[in-house]
Amino acid sequence: MNSDLHASFAALGPTGKARVLARLIHMETILVRDAHILDPHDSESLYASSEFMHRLSGFLLAILNPDSPEGRERGMIDTVLRSIQPRGVYYVDKLTDWIKAEA
Repeated sequence: MNSDLHASFAALGPTGKARVLARLIHMETILVRDAHILDPHDSESLYASSEFMHRLSGFLLAILNPDSPEGRERGMIDTVLRSIQPRGVYYVDKLTDWIKAEA
C-alpha cells in the first residue's frame, strides 16, 4: 500500500501535491486544537504536531518552488505516514482519498 501512495503522490503535478499537503496541514490543525482542549498540558503532543506542520509547510514550499530538486516525494510520504499512521487507518485512508482526488 505504501508503494502505491508513493507512486500516486509522485505522479501528481505540483498543484495537486500542494493541495494534498494543504489538506494535511488543515487536518493537523484541527487535531491539535482538539488535543489541546482535551489536555492543555500535553506539550509533547503539541510540539510533535507543530513539528509535523512545519515539515508539511516546508514540503509545500519545496513543491511550489520551480528550482527545487525533484524526487523528494518518497521522503515526504514517508514523513507523512510516520506522523499519521499511529492515529489509525482513518487518516491513512483520508490521505489516499486526497491523492486519488488529485489524480
